[in-house]
Amino acid sequence: MKKFKRGALRTASGIVAGFLVAAGLMAGPVMAAPADAPDEETVTLVNRDQDGYTPQGGSARDGVIRFDVEGNAIDAHDGQILRYGDMYYLYGTTYGCGFQWQAVGSEFCGVSVYSSPDLVNWQPHAPLFDASTAQWQERCGGTTYGCFRPHVAYNAKTDTYVMWLNVYDNVVGYRVFTSDSPLGPFAEVAEPTLAAPQGAEGGVNYGDHQIFVDDDGSAYLAYTDWLRGGDIIVEKLNDEYTSGSGELSRVNLRSTEAPTIFERDGTYYLTYSDPNRGYQTTGTAYVTASSPLGPWTGTSAASDGWTIEDGALQIEGGGVGLARDGEEWGDVIIRANVTMRQAKNGDYSQFGIAFGGGYQWLIGNYGHAAAPGGNLTKIRPNAAIEIVKTPNLLTVGQTLDVEIRAVGDTITTSIDGQVFDTTARTTAFSGRMGFRQDVQGGERVTVNDVSVTDVNGTVLLTDDFSQGLKKWDRGGAIITGTNITTTSCGGQPTDVLPIETSTGMIYLYQSDVWSDGQKSSAGQGNQAVAKHFWQPLEFNAEGGIMPIDCDARTDVTIPVGPALDLPTRGAISSGDDEFLTHWDIAGGRERAQTFTATEDGTLSAVRFTAFQRDRPIPTGPLEIELRRLTGEGVGGETIQRLSVPQADVSYAASWIELTLDDGVKASAGDRFAIVVSTSSANRAYGFAYSDTSSFPGGEALISQDGGATWSAEQGRVLHFEADFAPVDPGEEPGEEPGGEPGVPGDPGGVDGPGQPAAGSGSNSGAHTGGVEAGSGVSTLARTGADLSGASAISAFLLLGVGSAMWFAGARRRRALAGAESDA
Repeated sequence: MKKFKRGALRTASGIVAGFLVAAGLMAGPVMAAPADAPDEETVTLVNRDQDGYTPQGGSARDGVIRFDVEGNAIDAHDGQILRYGDMYYLYGTTYGCGFQWQAVGSEFCGVSVYSSPDLVNWQPHAPLFDASTAQWQERCGGTTYGCFRPHVAYNAKTDTYVMWLNVYDNVVGYRVFTSDSPLGPFAEVAEPTLAAPQGAEGGVNYGDHQIFVDDDGSAYLAYTDWLRGGDIIVEKLNDEYTSGSGELSRVNLRSTEAPTIFERDGTYYLTYSDPNRGYQTTGTAYVTASSPLGPWTGTSAASDGWTIEDGALQIEGGGVGLARDGEEWGDVIIRANVTMRQAKNGDYSQFGIAFGGGYQWLIGNYGHAAAPGGNLTKIRPNAAIEIVKTPNLLTVGQTLDVEIRAVGDTITTSIDGQVFDTTARTTAFSGRMGFRQDVQGGERVTVNDVSVTDVNGTVLLTDDFSQGLKKWDRGGAIITGTNITTTSCGGQPTDVLPIETSTGMIYLYQSDVWSDGQKSSAGQGNQAVAKHFWQPLEFNAEGGIMPIDCDARTDVTIPVGPALDLPTRGAISSGDDEFLTHWDIAGGRERAQTFTATEDGTLSAVRFTAFQRDRPIPTGPLEIELRRLTGEGVGGETIQRLSVPQADVSYAASWIELTLDDGVKASAGDRFAIVVSTSSANRAYGFAYSDTSSFPGGEALISQDGGATWSAEQGRVLHFEADFAPVDPGEEPGEEPGGEPGVPGDPGGVDGPGQPAAGSGSNSGAHTGGVEAGSGVSTLARTGADLSGASAISAFLLLGVGSAMWFAGARRRRALAGAESDA
């Protein structure tokens, strides 16, 4: 049975769909666009192509691209979907300008929004605010921890849309904006205040967040507390939703982030990333409460891991525990006598000391390849993590006298009186000190004595633990939530959207499918190509959330709004369905896509989807050219060529357009190729491809030798489109042009996207689509041969069937690519 995306039923080109059925190319019922749109429709949310998931649970390289209605990949991440009125709005951080976390020099790209009537057809809009200013680049650019996770709520009392953005340039960790429209523009308002204890200016204090609005109009901010090792705090907001009210509760979790609250049948659910892992695949778990302010309960509760045994502090896990005094501490000298113990869940020993409002020093023998046997991991506000080797090996059972002098502009670290590291501070020292032991690893340490003094020798804290733990704030018992997916279906959870339907509530789970494992030496990889996973949650009879099975596609009946006035798209097109990303255009490897004119007319432009892979950037421009293929065994000509500077190529999968200056006359049966290349030796450009979408009008080809020889990739199509206007009745078709030797040769070796050539700079594990080396049935080369395998396709198209599919006398709208078979 065929299923149709809603856009396919609402296109203005209903005649085309009818023609397809008449030609026998599309099965199932075809409906004309109804005069009055129904309130609800069943749509298909596609997360993966028909090949489904990899055994590892998937990642950005095998998640499908969600294109907007203009044909560019949606570039909105770590945000949320909301519904206001009869439209859905997707908010997210933009990465297309090249922002990478911890990549010095990368720019902050801003915050974007898309609107949709149906979760399928997404219209892009202007950025929510101007992020290009010096102020925002200073706050959020690559020299800082960045700005993330835009979340928006509508305040019915003030008729205002309120957006909170996680930042790392102030103490509170957030900036707030308001607008009178969900599409913006949003204007920043006064810096918010929150009741939780706060760390240093610009410190890693608070993280991922969400705004929850209850049925009575009260709003709550759920946010991550990095000062307490990844706990979650829920704080009630003021009436304007722009600042905290001072009323809060702790969930008492550890090593978590990305919280989301929703309510179902009187129970409040809080989902979160389990554990926290930046830009990597991780799990999702949840806890419940009868009120947004808790108390929150999970499957179990454990002690915080702090106990007194034999007159010493024994810590096992527990995240971060802090001294009760010391909010005002600045420059300090910290001394501690510690005994290293093996982690419960790992073959290593490590202990951490937190100080200065966002600084954490981790000392042990964790298995860092660059510093084996003994190392110090330095976590500083607004700085990349650094790892240095200790002067001596560190072993389990060893007792160390550790001193950290955080004075003036430097931090000096010594073990047993030997100074081995001096580091510049990144923010002013401010706040309490304490100990940090990772929960997931079950890190353990024994602390015998601790003291804190100021630079004048005044004792601020001393404790030999003979009086118990009365000087310490440990946060209470730690609860454990219920895990519903160990992979979050390829990334990290972002939000849950309640949708009211005629048959009950739907709770749409959302996660970011990050470029997992693509971290480079310059940052956390290109997250502009990250994808999205959306699937409704299911509940058992007791109200528990069922495990998420990570469906490649799911049908969901939802309320819909008025159909979009879709923009005109290229008449010849690959369609937009089930396309993946891959990067390997570099070092002599070139890509090409052919297509065939099925009637007389004029080509005015071609577009090809491309992107920059990563940092460091490619060293040469991206070259795109259109060639006419002039018959079997005959060369071809380059019609027009465009050299696109590296700086003009987005990091998100976006159109590169080659506008044909005078138009190109074409007769039925003429064949063309879009050829993409670069002089960059090993910094690759990427493209979009599908191994499951049918394109009868041409084929994808690959060259491994700078275009000397080409091989076809069977069953594959690259994402492209061409503007084509058929000849009016009575108009003479264009003459067949003469050509210089230019395109075809002998079949060469072929590496599909899943088989990158050595030295290509690609490490993607995308689908191969069954393409093997040397398996091409047609060739494309600069001398001597042609796309012989395309001749059969051309003959098929010249029968008129292809004409019905790809032209139908009018330019095709994007929605007509929406027909898809049941997975």
